[in-house]
Amino acid sequence: MNRPSTYALGALSLLLPLLVRSAEGERPISSRITEAKVFLSGAQVARSASTTVPVGSSTLIFTGLAEALDPQSIQVTGKGGYSVLSVNHRINYLTESPKKKEIADLQERIKALEHDWNIENGVQQVWVNEEQLLLKNSAIGGQQNGLTAAQLQAVNDYVRERMKAMKAGWLAQEEKKRSIGEEADKLRQQLAQLQAQAPRPTGEIVVEITSAVEVAATFSLSYFVPSAGWTPAYDLRAKGVGQPIDLLMKAQVTNNTGEDWNKVELSLSSGNPTLGGVMPTLNPWTLYMHRPMRLENSSSRVPRKATSDGAAPAVAYSEMALKEYEDMDANTIVTNTVAYRTTTSEFIIETPFTIPSDGVPHTVGVKNHSIAATFKHYATPKLEKDAFLYARTTGWEGLNLLPGEANVFFEGTFVGQSFLDLDQPRDTMDISLGRDKGVVVERVKRKASNEKAVIGGSRTVTIGWDLTVRNTKGTGVDLEVRDQHPMSPQSEIEVKLTEKGDAVVNENNGMLTWNISLASKETRKLGFAYTVKHPKDMPVVLE
Repeated sequence: MNRPSTYALGALSLLLPLLVRSAEGERPISSRITEAKVFLSGAQVARSASTTVPVGSSTLIFTGLAEALDPQSIQVTGKGGYSVLSVNHRINYLTESPKKKEIADLQERIKALEHDWNIENGVQQVWVNEEQLLLKNSAIGGQQNGLTAAQLQAVNDYVRERMKAMKAGWLAQEEKKRSIGEEADKLRQQLAQLQAQAPRPTGEIVVEITSAVEVAATFSLSYFVPSAGWTPAYDLRAKGVGQPIDLLMKAQVTNNTGEDWNKVELSLSSGNPTLGGVMPTLNPWTLYMHRPMRLENSSSRVPRKATSDGAAPAVAYSEMALKEYEDMDANTIVTNTVAYRTTTSEFIIETPFTIPSDGVPHTVGVKNHSIAATFKHYATPKLEKDAFLYARTTGWEGLNLLPGEANVFFEGTFVGQSFLDLDQPRDTMDISLGRDKGVVVERVKRKASNEKAVIGGSRTVTIGWDLTVRNTKGTGVDLEVRDQHPMSPQSEIEVKLTEKGDAVVNENNGMLTWNISLASKETRKLGFAYTVKHPKDMPVVLE
């Protein structure tokens, strides 16, 4: 047996402390997510951790973070009187995010159902084999000589009863297989949704610190992750005409970062850091061949790393001195300048909220507003007999609302979906509350139309329409009725409005508008007429 030489043993004894010191130098630290500020695209995550910092230099590894966090957005602060020497980011491909327990449970349930399905399928196959064997034997028996009619009848009766039993058994097994298959399919769909969040590598933040004493320290980490965001949505509820509108602002929050947000302080920001906050600049536009020059990046900086000649000597400190160290802010050499280029709104959710990392939108109620509104009916009887109720609101500019889809409810009934287009510079917002069957407008063509004889090469036709407006509701309404008369596409066709019936006429597009107030159960008559003169050989659509 070859024994190691004295020189090798000596070298190993010198190397072993270095290896132990290297292994002890990187201390994994677990942290907890405390805050999540979600932007329209992306989120800023805040974590907290606590540990005891030894004397001298230490390398702390904050593990289990999102893989896709932005290294440029990392900030590390804390309390404990230590000094932060450097902050770096790396990916740990060996430690993946934990597999969800729901996935393992679903896989076991699916496996058990597949086993049950195979058993029922096997029993069903037994019925099929018995049927085939019975048919084969009955055919052979029928060909044998010497059987009396009574014996043959007995064989047929036996075969018939067994066939009925086999068909019933086969159908029973088929029903069991179908039931098992449907349940298994539901579990597979649920499993596919969970497996979409496949285990992924985790991110780590490497922080090098130094401390003059051994002290209990706390750390606060924050970073930006792109795989998150929120979309505004609304519920608009109008209890009745003349009452304010309740506007509930909601948020569809999506978390696909790989980190579950469990009971965190959640806030929603109208900002979008991915767009950038610097206004673009227009440069002179010269019409000649542009030859771009390659610019070297000279602004890269190499982070300075403090050197240390080993562990600092132990110093005796009183408990009061240690308490002062624990309350001291951590000293960081990394400067961070934030420039706010745009005005954003932030909504703070007061109750701790949980949003798992499943990539599925989760609804969060943000704020409820009561908005004063005026209600008005609109009718276009040429196209629809029903009137449509609209709510007109003002004063919403100061509510910090964002454009988004809205679910509209009127008198406790879901009306439909609308879209709050708040990007348009206007002080009044119109919200459709759907059809109101209590207000009906009828449009009937007048029978006494005057069709003149052909004079020369022209023909003149007069057409009139009668509009009947009825309010069957128990309250009065304000109604705007809209109709139109034709416009002349060319000089050979002449159109003249001979009766407008107190309507406001738009000469540019031929629109007629009546604004009337109808009392409860009131009926009102409206009408208009026009003449069209055109060449007799020219076909013209007059209605």
